[in-house]
This record gives sequence, C-alpha cells and structure tokens, in this order.
Amino acid sequence: MDMKSHLSIAGPSGCGGHGEKDTAATRSHRVLLYCALDTAAVPLDVVDVQAVFQVAELDYITVQAVIAWITGTRTAKTAFTG
Repeated sequence: MDMKSHLSIAGPSGCGGHGEKDTAATRSHRVLLYCALDTAAVPLDVVDVQAVFQVAELDYITVQAVIAWITGTRTAKTAFTG
C-alpha cells in the first residue's frame, strides 16, 4: 500500500493538499495574509482559510497586492499605474 500519496493529501499542517508547496516563502506569505486579515477584523471560515493557502503560494508581489487590498493601503497612484 502506498502511504506517501495519502500523506501528501493532508500535508504536514493538515490543511489539505498544500504540503508539497509548503516552502518558507509560502509560510511567510501565509503569516502576512493572516496578519492583514486579522488587522482588518475579517472573520475566516474554512473556505477563506483554503483561499489564504492558495494565495500564499503566489509570488511576493501578488501577495503584497492582495494584502494592500485587504488593508486598504493602496493609494490612488498605485491603483492606477501599471
């Protein structure tokens, strides 16, 4: 019986399928996202936690843009350039 495939489904944190991409950067992004959501007083349900895990796997610039949206720190200049 192949136990490895069953273990990778749950992942080391038990959050469902995110163990393979759980790098230091991903964990850092996750912490930053949780801090931003906590600061903005956004309550999280299971689907929100899954979204945090998926967003955390994105690149740093994208994660920072999401954090800016959450916290409302985007300026008009930032919002219209690019």
